[in-house]
Amino acid sequence: MEKKTVTFVAKMDEFLQSVVSQCHELGISEDIHIEAIRVDQLPFRPITPGALVVLSTKSIVAQVESYLPQGSKLIVAKRMLPYHNLREMLEIPKGVKVLLVSDTPETAQENVELLRASGMDFEVYPYSPGSDYPPDVEIAVTPGEAEHVPVHIRKVVDIGFRIIDLSTLLAIYAHFNSDNFQKVTARAMQSLVYITKELNKEIQHAHLLSKYLEAIVNRIEDAVIAFDESEIVRFVNQKAVDSLNLHGIQVVGEKSVDCLPQDFYESIRQCEENEDVLVDWANKTYFFRKMHIVMEGSFLGSLILFRKAADIEKLEHDYRMRLYSKGLVAKYQFDDIYGESATFQQVIQIARKIARSNSTVLLLGETGTGKELLAQAIHNASPRRREPFVGVNFAAISESLLESELFGYEEGAFTGARKGGHIGWFELAHKGTIFLDEIGDASGAIQNRLLRVLQERQIMRVGGNKVIPTDIRVIAATNQDLQRMVQEGTFRADLYYRLNILPIHLPPLRKRREDIPWLVDHFVKKYSFDLRRPPFTLSNETMKALLDYDWPGNIRELENVVEYLAHIVDDEAYVCHLPFLREVSHDPLQAAVMDQECEGMIAEYAKRGFLEEMTAILHQLKQGGQGRYNLVEQLQEQGLQVSSQQLRYRLKLLQQDELIHVGKGRQGSQISSKGESFLAFLQSTK
Repeated sequence: MEKKTVTFVAKMDEFLQSVVSQCHELGISEDIHIEAIRVDQLPFRPITPGALVVLSTKSIVAQVESYLPQGSKLIVAKRMLPYHNLREMLEIPKGVKVLLVSDTPETAQENVELLRASGMDFEVYPYSPGSDYPPDVEIAVTPGEAEHVPVHIRKVVDIGFRIIDLSTLLAIYAHFNSDNFQKVTARAMQSLVYITKELNKEIQHAHLLSKYLEAIVNRIEDAVIAFDESEIVRFVNQKAVDSLNLHGIQVVGEKSVDCLPQDFYESIRQCEENEDVLVDWANKTYFFRKMHIVMEGSFLGSLILFRKAADIEKLEHDYRMRLYSKGLVAKYQFDDIYGESATFQQVIQIARKIARSNSTVLLLGETGTGKELLAQAIHNASPRRREPFVGVNFAAISESLLESELFGYEEGAFTGARKGGHIGWFELAHKGTIFLDEIGDASGAIQNRLLRVLQERQIMRVGGNKVIPTDIRVIAATNQDLQRMVQEGTFRADLYYRLNILPIHLPPLRKRREDIPWLVDHFVKKYSFDLRRPPFTLSNETMKALLDYDWPGNIRELENVVEYLAHIVDDEAYVCHLPFLREVSHDPLQAAVMDQECEGMIAEYAKRGFLEEMTAILHQLKQGGQGRYNLVEQLQEQGLQVSSQQLRYRLKLLQQDELIHVGKGRQGSQISSKGESFLAFLQSTK
């Protein structure tokens, strides 16, 4: 028996795909073998001998005829609009101008006639590239050829490619003398009946939907009022009725100027569109937003939403307090982390790349190097940034509580267990990040349970019997040498290798000293603002001392030092103010350097001829801060004839050598710790 084959030929793949899909939906492919060939494929993809060839348009007849097998019949398909995609066109308002866009004038005109025949009640203008059309048209309808729509058209309704008309399908069945066409018409009618039922359902549900939306708007926290273009109130929710005391007053259908309080009406008239503004009304502050209602380019009215500012502030406060109390917020971004040193810049670059993945991160570094800050920055740069960030410090929680806090517990799991049970930190971190700080302090029992969580991504509550899956990213941190602990047997090797997937080593502050000046300036501004005091400066000698110090407590210790200075200094911080210098023992090497520096200053002062005067000035200042006039008198009493101008010059030299601090105004001058060392060296050389 000869095989029944229909070969569809067209210029575009999209048309062929839609036709093949149509044949499957209507059951034609059950009776007839369907082929689809693009015109430009005919030279190397021959048409099956004996096949009925169906063309998408008569414009390609000449191109196809030379490839037609002997004895094969050729017909041009009649086309129809895809009725199952017409719903969006039904929403176009009556009488609106619509552009019907196709690739050629002929197909555009054909589609216009099909659209009119379908009963669409709007003005249709055919358009193909290069055609003229009315300038006020804003809507275009196209059967799968949206690329030809003019750029200024505001709305495009793409109904999809035209499908094969039932008359063409009948001709196909007649060609093969098949009596199965009744099945095709039945399935086509089934589709139309389905669409009709769907439209009827929408009509029946329209009233219910209106009531449903009204119920929703009545339950939102904002007060809502809707006006039409004539400022007639069309909707007001219960919150607005209560806020404006409109009980028992006819509002809907009335002019807003007549039914709303006059001062309230004037307030909303002054509001700009789509701007959030604070308005004082009735001795309270309200948060207002006014929006225009526009459909199909037409202005239909305005929507007013308002609420007491105090309610919004309370809501935000409660929300933040809940999050902060649970530790679910990561505050810091990469922009909050500063460092110019090459080693630290490399750390930040690695961390930015790592942030994009879900793999476990291990932060290694001394105390105070900023491990938690970096963990928060990684979270906020990751795809999980909108999810919780839960921080756990193993060194800050007792062993007896840690297990139940980490994994949660069921009701009655132990004496004192909360009724209803308790959600653990791993559950709270679901979809987000959990930060395990000081992981080196975890006990052996906790290490065992952590290993299971990292392997299985599942937890079981204390006293529970069911497994709870968790989707979390783990960032761990420690200032301990985990490799050494593994060798000593105090830390599980398998847990270490589960954690050490993406290690990041944070350098100590002593290895990034070039960052100290910026960090100092940052902390000075921070604590000056917190203490509501003017910012202060640091002398060159003080900054040098900060740069020379090894900072065992790293950035945290530096911040503590600056906070201390912010409390005790006035305009400028000197070396004598630095708390860590009072705690360190005398360094022989530093003493040798100081002695050498003192010898140089003595030689210079002696060369200029006023070593005695400089020594006398330092001795006087050692007894207490003094002004210039008082110093002049005391020097003259000692037989040193120094004028006020000469004293000013000598004080300037002493300040440059950091032997004294010159105060502003009436503060006078004070001897520095370096100045005291200078006097001590002079005494030792006598």
